[in-house]
Amino acid sequence: MSSADVRPAPPPNNLVGFALVALFLVLGAALAYAPEGRTPLTFAFVLTGWILAVMAHEFGHAGVAWLAGDHTVRDKGYLAFDPRRYGDVGTSLVIPLIALALGGIGFPGGAVYLRHDLMRGPGWRAAASLAGPGATLVVLLLLALLLNLTTGAGGGPLHAAVAMLAFLQAMALILNLLPLPGLDGFNAIRPFLPDRWEPALRKADALALVILLAAVFLVPGFSRLLFGGAASLAHALGVPLPAMQAGWDAFFFWK
Repeated sequence: MSSADVRPAPPPNNLVGFALVALFLVLGAALAYAPEGRTPLTFAFVLTGWILAVMAHEFGHAGVAWLAGDHTVRDKGYLAFDPRRYGDVGTSLVIPLIALALGGIGFPGGAVYLRHDLMRGPGWRAAASLAGPGATLVVLLLLALLLNLTTGAGGGPLHAAVAMLAFLQAMALILNLLPLPGLDGFNAIRPFLPDRWEPALRKADALALVILLAAVFLVPGFSRLLFGGAASLAHALGVPLPAMQAGWDAFFFWK
């Protein structure tokens, strides 16, 4: 997600990002030698990978915004390797991680606050909004490629965990592209809407996460459509359905 507001954030520390990468690799190595079955390692691996994927998503927004003329993204630390820079920690990371842990739902997380008024035109503003989902798609494709390259190894806990992470990226991509205020799909068309609509749209932005949560848990059939769409997208890109199911089962190791 992205926003035009400016919020205070802690000074960037690239060591945070590198520590997450190191943790991700260590967990992956542990899963490579783990026995078959449910294990907390899968849960930890997927959550760590999810945070890194959110970082890639938000870096995509910030990188294109910088190219478009909003050089404040560098001063805000959005081009640093630190997930703490992406807006409010509670709404950006904690709530999406809770939704992920409790329901396996890849809600959009993170938010970079862009200065659309500094960008060179509506086309660039739309591109900055779509750059985040573009980065998510790249992560999904890389995970699918990794799975295809390692299929001959016979699967295993690591294979299933990567498939689960790919499934969640597919879900995040679908959700982010929904044409709801506050989400990237709507923000891509927002620059072309009348300026007089902007005050109402700003108020609606804050409701995006609430609307998504309500739709998933309260609207009959929505969650089935969402999960089915994410699985179909990931499978179309080469992620095996059995591996996704195995990853899902291993992720919820306490059930």
